[in-house]
Amino acid sequence: MTNVEGRILSVASCVIGATLGGPRLLAAQAPGPAASEAQGSGIAVLVIFGALLVVLGAGVKLYDVKRKRDEQGLQLQARVSDALLDDPETARLPLAATVHVPFWRPAAARVVVSGRAPTPEQRETALRLVLEQVLAAWPSAKIEDRIVVAAETVHRAA
Repeated sequence: MTNVEGRILSVASCVIGATLGGPRLLAAQAPGPAASEAQGSGIAVLVIFGALLVVLGAGVKLYDVKRKRDEQGLQLQARVSDALLDDPETARLPLAATVHVPFWRPAAARVVVSGRAPTPEQRETALRLVLEQVLAAWPSAKIEDRIVVAAETVHRAA
């Protein structure tokens, strides 16, 4: 159990305990008909706190899912970047891979590869490396190619 979930549970248990104990004390002090009113308001308060607890639990769960998806995207981005840096043909090229992970599971992750390559062969090598890594880690991901083939011009001093 994470620290946030533990805090939520302890706060919720305190609130529920106070809610359940409060109507009993009011009922003991109040004469006849007021006791049923106190019980009714106690039940209403209990329902409200229960709904609040459910909403808080759902919020924590959604945050956890988002965090896990972001972590998966960062792992894929690191894997692709390492593959580009480990290959001798693409190591010196100014290439960057960025992974965009949607919140909802059915939507595919998007890997954007951008930069410049001096030849079409080096561009194809880089895309092949990216494709291999993406298919191994996240088969449903889409790859966007933004690599520009531009021969580097060398400026010489006259």
